[in-house]
Amino acid sequence: MATSRFFNMPPLPSTWNKSKVSLQRVNITSNAIQKTVRFSVINCSLKINHAQPALNDEIRVPSVKNEMENEEITSPSVAGRLVKGGLVFQQNVSVRSFEIDSEYKMSTKAIMNYLQEASLNYAKKLGLIIDTRFGITPGMRKMDLVWVFRGMHIEVDRYPCWGEVVQILHWTCASGRTGVRFDWTINDINTGETLVRASCLAVMMNKNTRKTCKLPEEVKEEIKAYLREDVEPIVEAFKYSSPQIEAMDHIKTGLTPGWNDLDVNYHVNNAKYLDWILESTPDSIRDRHELWKMNFEYRKECLKKDVIQSLSRVLPNNEKNREIEVEHVLRLESGHQVLRARTVWRTNSHSCKGINSMKTIF
Repeated sequence: MATSRFFNMPPLPSTWNKSKVSLQRVNITSNAIQKTVRFSVINCSLKINHAQPALNDEIRVPSVKNEMENEEITSPSVAGRLVKGGLVFQQNVSVRSFEIDSEYKMSTKAIMNYLQEASLNYAKKLGLIIDTRFGITPGMRKMDLVWVFRGMHIEVDRYPCWGEVVQILHWTCASGRTGVRFDWTINDINTGETLVRASCLAVMMNKNTRKTCKLPEEVKEEIKAYLREDVEPIVEAFKYSSPQIEAMDHIKTGLTPGWNDLDVNYHVNNAKYLDWILESTPDSIRDRHELWKMNFEYRKECLKKDVIQSLSRVLPNNEKNREIEVEHVLRLESGHQVLRARTVWRTNSHSCKGINSMKTIF
């Protein structure tokens, strides 16, 4: 009889080969993540549990502690859960092979996609869903309003590696009279170390006029219970100056979105913009460095039919900090700007080189 770590499997027919037995074991083991995980709370504050050896087939995973004493929940790795009285969304994810780059690190695009996924899951948990659209309140639907990103700022202290389990924390805050700020952190689930920090400004746009507008009082009332107050941005906002288009000497033209690049509103997904600015980033930078800081200012929506030009220029080198700063612009062939961006690069850390021995598998 073949035995799995968590379950006893039935006798295997003698006609099964070893590869089938191995596949069955993987399936059985992966189902074990649905077991119940027990959390406890100390002083109702956000703290990190460190991993403990499993006893009697009990699965223990570290997590942000819940405010409720001795609460039992299932693992938040799939759908996530609310903490801090619903003001913070928490979700655990495992870095998968199709989300990594050639250095076995989670790709920057995958990071951006997970940030967006956390926002949508948070809205779903709060019940802010109308006609399959997340984050829409009754007042927004009545006034034909949707959320759009105006700017995003991301800093990566360390890239998660393939196979690591990380924890995403996400919350929202009021931002003046016109919008809402989204904040995220991605943390090492074992140590609590913050790996990635991100902030984004979202504003209201009328679906019919395609123009942004102030946050209506009715909508403010609908969402105020979910907004944190007096919380500083997790990443400082970057102030843009007019880009020096004439000085941009790295240019890539004829870039077009595919069907898989569109979101549910038939706009190009914001993570696709990162692909395009990298198209005009010099290979000498990309080969020896990794993205450290990213600042995006979204200027105009991009649709399936649009043809994009990507322009970049390397700013004077900062020898003191040994960092490379690059200025980017995405624009339509007509000249209208779609995106302004600034990226900061540091020497490649090769932080995931410890798993390079896995290369022999491929």
